[in-house]
Amino acid sequence: MKKSILVILFACIAQLSFAQCDNCPKAPENFKVDYCYSDALFGDLCAQFSEKKEYFLLKRKKKNIQIKMADEVDEKYLVGLAKNKKMKVSALEIVFIQDALKKWTKEKMNIGYIFTDSGLGIKMLEEGSGELPTKGQEVEVHYKGMLEDGTQFDSSIDRGTTFKFPIGTGRVIKGWDEGIAKLKPGAKVWLKIPSELGYGKRGAGRSIPPNAILYFYVEMIGFK
Repeated sequence: MKKSILVILFACIAQLSFAQCDNCPKAPENFKVDYCYSDALFGDLCAQFSEKKEYFLLKRKKKNIQIKMADEVDEKYLVGLAKNKKMKVSALEIVFIQDALKKWTKEKMNIGYIFTDSGLGIKMLEEGSGELPTKGQEVEVHYKGMLEDGTQFDSSIDRGTTFKFPIGTGRVIKGWDEGIAKLKPGAKVWLKIPSELGYGKRGAGRSIPPNAILYFYVEMIGFK
């Protein structure tokens, strides 16, 4: 089963194209739909996503079923869905789910930002408490950085080691100096950094191309 599902998946994925989602049933009141996906190739299949939930809704036979979100839509996740006897997910639905989750991963990176005059986008997940850091103070953060297509290029979280630097002194990119200066201890935030506040036309090594928009998830540990 595993092999046949993956063959179908890779054979079909190139044919997918986005279409307006106009065939989903009404979602429950406690499920705020931030993104909806469907494609004529799959008939009346439809996926609804909410940034606040750890699952998404898949329309099947005029009913919504809940499917657990995944940080990484890999082979293990897809095969797990295929083997779930309770949901009885078909090979066609597996292909649809993979593409819908891929679209949602990119879409959710652009939801809920407030933009400063410089063009920096800030999406506050948790406010934190206490004072804000001042210029020259050493701040301590955890972070992960991603490109627009969802590719992760760096993560202190994965390394298990926090990052420390003096705020407002040019030791980091402009988007970091501006954004992290607005965070109180305990704050969790997404920063959307335009290229002019990041690495600009030069990029950075092999990981960050020229003119790249950068997304950083940041946890403010504290400062001194």
